Amino acid sequence: MARQRALFQTSAFRGAMVYLIVFLVVTGTTLALLYNEMARALSRGGDALVWQEAAVVSRLHATQGADTVKNFVTARAQAGGEMVYFLANGLGTRLAGNLAAFPAPDQTHRTADDWITFVVPLDSDRNRPDAFAVRGRVVVLADDLALLVARDIAPERAQLKSMAQLFAGAMAVLVLIGLLGSIFMARRTLARVDIITDSLRDIMQGRFETRVALAGRGDEMTLLADRLNDMTARINTLMSAMREVTDNIAHDLRTPLNRLRGQLENTRAQIAQTGAARAGADELDDQLAQNIQDIDMLLENFAAILSLSRLESGAVARSKAQVDLVAVVADIAALYEPVIHDMGGRLDVGVPETAVPETEAPETAALVSGERTLISQAIANLLENALKYAATGENIALDLSRHEAPEGVFYEICVRDKGPGIAASDRTRAMARFVRLEPSRHVPGSGIGLSLVHAIAQLHGGGLALSDNVPHGLVATLRVSVGER
Repeated sequence: MARQRALFQTSAFRGAMVYLIVFLVVTGTTLALLYNEMARALSRGGDALVWQEAAVVSRLHATQGADTVKNFVTARAQAGGEMVYFLANGLGTRLAGNLAAFPAPDQTHRTADDWITFVVPLDSDRNRPDAFAVRGRVVVLADDLALLVARDIAPERAQLKSMAQLFAGAMAVLVLIGLLGSIFMARRTLARVDIITDSLRDIMQGRFETRVALAGRGDEMTLLADRLNDMTARINTLMSAMREVTDNIAHDLRTPLNRLRGQLENTRAQIAQTGAARAGADELDDQLAQNIQDIDMLLENFAAILSLSRLESGAVARSKAQVDLVAVVADIAALYEPVIHDMGGRLDVGVPETAVPETEAPETAALVSGERTLISQAIANLLENALKYAATGENIALDLSRHEAPEGVFYEICVRDKGPGIAASDRTRAMARFVRLEPSRHVPGSGIGLSLVHAIAQLHGGGLALSDNVPHGLVATLRVSVGER
C-alpha cells in the first residue's frame, strides 16, 4: 500500500495526469463540437426532405387540384419510408395520410421557425413502434386544405446515439491509455529513484565507493546520477585522505609509545633493585605506573582508531559464520556482573525464551551471520559507557530481543543505564569520531567508543540508536540483522 501511495505521489505520475486531463478536456471539447455539428447537419438534411415533399405537393395542388393531391398523399403514405403525412380539410377532418390523427397543441413542441415535434402512432401497421417521434411542418395549400409533412427522427437519434457511444468509448480508451501510460512512467521514474535512494543509503552508511548506475543517457535523472557520482568520488577521496592521515598517525605513534612504555618498565625495575629511600621509591613508582597507564590508554585508542578506519573503509567484510547472540550476551554478562556488583548495582539480563539454546532446537536460537569478536566488542563498549556514567548503586539492564521488519529480521541488544543520559539534539553528534559532550569531559575516554559500535552495527546490517530510559538514563540499542543463513 505504501508503495502504491509513493507511486501516485511521484512528479512523473502527477505531470502525466495533468497532461492527460488537459488532453481529455481539449479532445472532449472537440468531440462535443463535432457531435453538435453532425447533429445539426443531420437535422438540416432531414428538414430538406420535408421541404422537398412539401414543395412537390404544393406544385401538384397548384397545377392539378385537390383530388390529385389526395391521391398523391395516399400513395406516399402507403409506400412506407420515414415520411409521415396528414392531409385535412379546413375543419381538420382527415382526408389522407398515414397519421391517425393530428396531434393536439399540448402534445407538440413548436420552434421559433414553425417546426413542430411530437409523438404519435401511425394509422397503418408498418412494423414500427406504437408511437415514435417525428419532426415536420404544416403547409397550407388552400383555405380548405392543409398538409402536415413530417419525418421520423428515430433513425437520426439512433445515429447520434451511436456516435455519442463511439465518442464516449474513444474517451474511455484515451483515459485508460493515459492512466496506464502515467503508471508506467511513474513506475519507471520510481524505479530509477529507488536506485538513487539505495545508492545514497549505502553512501550515508560510509560506503563511499558506491556509485549510482542508471540506464539511459542524457536525461535529467542520469545527469543527476553523474553529479552524485562525482560528489561521492570527491567525498571518498577526501575521506580516504583523512583516514590515511589518521591511520598513519596512529600507526607511527604506536612504535615510540611501545618503546617508551618499555623504558618506563625498565626504569621501575631498576628503581626496585636499587636501595633508594622507600618513601621516594614508592612515589616515583606511582608516577611511573600512572605514565604506563596513560600510554596503555593511548595504545588502546590508536588500536580503536585503526579498527574503526578498517570498518568504515569497507576493508572488513561481514563474515558468514553463525554467531549465537544468547551465548555472546551470556559471556559479556558473566564478565561485567562482578564489576557492577562491586559498584553496588546489579546487571539484569533478559533474553527471549524462544532463543535459549538449552530449551529450544538449534534453528530457533538467536543466530546471526557475523563476527563474534566484533559483536562482543560492541556490547562491551556499551556496557563500559554505562559503567562510566551510571550512578553508583544503580542497576544496569542488558536485553536481547527479536524483531521482524519489512526489510528483514533483526536482533536488538539494549543496554539501559540510569545515568544523566544524552540530550536528543546531541545523540547523532555523540556517535561521531572524537566527539565528547560537555558533561562527560571529566570522565576518561577518547570519544570513539560509540563510533566503533555504530560501525560494527552497520557492518552487520543494522545500526545504533540512542533513546531515553524513563524516568532517567540512556538506552543504547545495538541492532543486528540475521544476515545470510
